[in-house]
Amino acid sequence: MQNNPQYDVITSGYVSMDRIIKLKTPARVGFTSLVENRTSADIRYGGCSVNISYDLCRLGIRSLPVMRVGDDYEQIGFKGFLEQGKISLTATEVVPGERTSVCYLLQDNEGQHITLFYPGAMDARFARPLPDSIFTGARLGVMTVGSRPDNEAFFAMCKKHSLPLVFSMKGDMDAFPRDFLEELLSYSSIIFTNEVERQAIEQILGVDLRAMLDRGRCSLLITTLGRQGSDCWYKADGAGEKTHVPICTCGGPVVDATGSGDAFVAGFLYGFLRGKDPRTCAMLGTVLSSFVIEQEGCCAGAPTEEQLLERLGQFERMLKGGR
Repeated sequence: MQNNPQYDVITSGYVSMDRIIKLKTPARVGFTSLVENRTSADIRYGGCSVNISYDLCRLGIRSLPVMRVGDDYEQIGFKGFLEQGKISLTATEVVPGERTSVCYLLQDNEGQHITLFYPGAMDARFARPLPDSIFTGARLGVMTVGSRPDNEAFFAMCKKHSLPLVFSMKGDMDAFPRDFLEELLSYSSIIFTNEVERQAIEQILGVDLRAMLDRGRCSLLITTLGRQGSDCWYKADGAGEKTHVPICTCGGPVVDATGSGDAFVAGFLYGFLRGKDPRTCAMLGTVLSSFVIEQEGCCAGAPTEEQLLERLGQFERMLKGGR
């Protein structure tokens, strides 16, 4: 396939202006909970599609997020953030009179989370057909979670341009009803889920997700397992194989796990696009995640290619029993 002279990867999904609020006590109706982090009012730019594109661009992979923003996106600093990250605005549409999507992430002292989301400019009513020009010649399309009309429009363009699809599953059954979910899984070349999402899919479809390696186009199926690492199933010489990779503990302490799943996807795809084997791709995923969790916010800790590869070397030595 001829590569697009501008973009390697096209990503789709909600934009999110995150505010991370850490509570000293569990949130309860009728009671006031004290906020313990002074950064609770700060905006952390992200959203699954943006996180993946930002991480990839830092690594020298040309990634383009397809998104809509409100007419406030310059005022709140989001435009500057994208430009600083060398992310093209070619597929960014500004919706006049609307706000950029906002997410409030509440975390209590027991580590439990409540997520509140205002879709704003990413609301389904603003969905539009997508131009052919941004898909022509690209190497991968990455679908995360967005409104159903946006998901369907992105999927249609991937099929039209025979663009291999990477499906990063999120637990939103309004966006992915059963028939559409089954169609996506059958078409996808690479499928990412966490353990909970995989169990939900298997319950809905009544099938072991590993069957996609035989039934559909899928050649790589990855399930992240939190602190237990990740499992990757793949085809080798016509047979199914599995590799397990533990988490990378070469970095600093965990500050904020928000965005770590998207970082894993970005690291894995970086390896894939560089021609690495499945195990190395999974190692790159967990190494990239180890950077992101060291700082608050989904993209704040995103490494350069040099930093990523240096820590990958440390991780490889650790797995071999060295230092």
